[in-house]
Amino acid sequence: MRADTSDVAFRLLMALGDLWEGLTDAGIDPSAKGLHITQEYLGGYTRYCAGPGSHPRLVVEWNESSRHLRVIRCEPWPGAEATISATVAFIRNEARSRGISDIVDRTLVAACKEPDRPTRRTVLAAAVQANPALATRRV
Repeated sequence: MRADTSDVAFRLLMALGDLWEGLTDAGIDPSAKGLHITQEYLGGYTRYCAGPGSHPRLVVEWNESSRHLRVIRCEPWPGAEATISATVAFIRNEARSRGISDIVDRTLVAACKEPDRPTRRTVLAAAVQANPALATRRV
């Protein structure tokens, strides 16, 4: 997975972040499969922090209206795709059993579609210093 909107796993991760609070309110524990996501609204940007535990391996800020993605942190995360996949499967099953699968599936299907508009991506200098191969490295 790359911190880039052209990557399906990354788009699914952001969709899970958008669903996270609602899933918790519905009694579904989205972190049950080892994925942890926090989301913070920053006046135009939404910050997503994700990882396999309390220390986020990936921190990005996304502005939907300007289609701008800022990569703050992108550390190696072995098994990221498998963790995201297991979380999606778990959430879909739980949503189906609670009768909210239409909402969950609509969000996840939209995340799988290729973006219809280009995205501008900025990798902050601190992220590059910590990981010089960030522009091409897979998480």
